[in-house]
Amino acid sequence: MSQLKSTSQDMGSPVSNEAYDVISALATKLEGLEAYRKYAQDGRSDLWQQLSRNELPAVDWLISELERLVQEGRFRMRSPAQTG
Repeated sequence: MSQLKSTSQDMGSPVSNEAYDVISALATKLEGLEAYRKYAQDGRSDLWQQLSRNELPAVDWLISELERLVQEGRFRMRSPAQTG
């Protein structure tokens, strides 16, 4: 029984909740940029290029935040044994 409990505890995400949130937001922004690129091929490229330019500061901010989490050692989920 204790082996099952230990195994289920190890099944969580290897990254912290904070890092996961930043990664998810960044992925969403990057998917949006890719969609804008595709839409620009269909016409009104000025519209999609402007929307892309508007998104780039948020993408840069999220990348910086992810780098900060890594540098501060807050990227990975910590096990109870590591918190001491």
